[in-house]
Amino acid sequence: MLKNGILNPQVNCALSKMTHLDTMLVSDAAMPLPQNAERIDLAFTLGIPPLVPVVEGILEECIIEKVYMANEMKQYSPDLFAEYEKLFAARQIPIECIPHAKMLEMTAECKAAIRTGENRYHYSSVLLVCGCPY
Repeated sequence: MLKNGILNPQVNCALSKMTHLDTMLVSDAAMPLPQNAERIDLAFTLGIPPLVPVVEGILEECIIEKVYMANEMKQYSPDLFAEYEKLFAARQIPIECIPHAKMLEMTAECKAAIRTGENRYHYSSVLLVCGCPY
């Protein structure tokens, strides 16, 4: 039994296999998940769990060197965009905003896709790029 950190065994295992420059998608309930990624479905009901706490938990456990987010989030979910900006800036993680269609293409290469129950925000998914400890 773990004392703290990520308790979900699938998420814990997937994160432990990530290496430098691997990517993982943390998605809302509606985002199409890539077929070749390890798919982990945390969604319980709509809204549960929300996306941001899942991202925060991952940031506590993993070195993330960059984040990709959809440009459309700025227009359709400005409150969430501001929350992400603050969250990633506090950890000095750069954000690159790209068109949602491009993000969908990029997810084809991700190693893990973690689906949440998030349904409050449009374009809320993030693509995290794993960093290196040295």
